[in-house]
Amino acid sequence: MIEKINVFQEKENKSLKPFIRWAGGKQNLINEIFLNLDLDNIERFFEPFLGGASFFLKSNFNQSFLSDLNPNLINCYQQIKNDPESVFIGLSEFITPVTEGIYYDIRDRFNKHSGDQTLEQAVRFIFLNRTSFNGIYRVNKSGKYNVPFGKSNPAFSSLEHLKDISTKLQSATLAFDYYDSIENLTQHGDLIYLDPPYPKLSDTAYFNHYTLDKFDQNSQEKLADFAQKQSQKGCKVVISNADLEDIRNLYNNWTIIECSAYRFISCKKEKIKVKELIIKNF
Repeated sequence: MIEKINVFQEKENKSLKPFIRWAGGKQNLINEIFLNLDLDNIERFFEPFLGGASFFLKSNFNQSFLSDLNPNLINCYQQIKNDPESVFIGLSEFITPVTEGIYYDIRDRFNKHSGDQTLEQAVRFIFLNRTSFNGIYRVNKSGKYNVPFGKSNPAFSSLEHLKDISTKLQSATLAFDYYDSIENLTQHGDLIYLDPPYPKLSDTAYFNHYTLDKFDQNSQEKLADFAQKQSQKGCKVVISNADLEDIRNLYNNWTIIECSAYRFISCKKEKIKVKELIIKNF
């Protein structure tokens, strides 16, 4: 269920980096995105495709509503918000270098407890994210996390970093829900950032496979309709997406800014430079 947005009395002014790796994340583009936005006088912010939360962690809004369709991801943010020290202690218990055996044991436990809203599951989530192949989150047809082992010497966030993220999260309401759940919460003047799973850039592209429900062209069209309705309401809307003709056609009346990013487009450890779009209505 969606909660009412909480008001946080003191604005946190730190610009922070994500504590997880996230395929398709915006950490390497976030500065360019912000250079193309005027965010003055915005009080309320919505980010319903949360992922690594690069936008939220760089921004400073009085009220934020953060959501995602991945319950394990939302639980992770909630546990850091509530008790960053315990998350740090849990991660500190892992011995490095991590072996493949330990990785797959933790992966089995994670799948056994998938969806549990617990501290232990949040620690497993971060551990797998930092030790998995390329940091992707991918599930099979049964909804089981199936990313193979990747890194034996993971870099976890410091306690100070987790505490800073926890402080920033005090101004936010977290929810496990689909993006359109915010439809009746938004109002004139709010800022909405939409960063959906991108269309596949190749037959072997995989970084959009983070839930059982793949985000196909029909989903992109529904998102564009949703964005248009929010725009008509008077919300400021920013969208990140792939630079493809189908996407440009969906937003042909919006302001479109080209940018570039390096992405993994296959199961190989190779990145290529691809064009992406910043789409906005203001």
